[in-house]
Amino acid sequence: MACSVSHWGAVSLSLSAITWFEGNTFYGFNGRYPLFCQQCNHPECYYACPAKDKALCLDEELGVVYINHTECTGCGRCVQACPFEIKRIHLDKKERVAIKCDLCRQLDTGPVCVEVCDRQALTVAARKREEK
Repeated sequence: MACSVSHWGAVSLSLSAITWFEGNTFYGFNGRYPLFCQQCNHPECYYACPAKDKALCLDEELGVVYINHTECTGCGRCVQACPFEIKRIHLDKKERVAIKCDLCRQLDTGPVCVEVCDRQALTVAARKREEK
């Protein structure tokens, strides 16, 4: 919920950039799991966007692909291009925009989910973006 509040000012699962998977087929484990955008080295979502660098943007300094919601038309090409079986980007039908994790790039403190996790189960690991 912290994700949707931080980005949209509303408690809403559909506005959260965290995808929740429920079931017993996720690598043999039972339960409910948060799935985050992996910030791929070669982000297929970014390259699929017809408004690349306007709606779906790449922050070169942080290595983060993020959505400029004022430019996003909600076409869904980014969702289709996500290489994961369980997509890490989704469309909010009410707002008509794509939603994905941007590692809370607007916050100096980093991702709000990491900040509020009372179990300290989340962390952000830096990595070098590889050229493809």
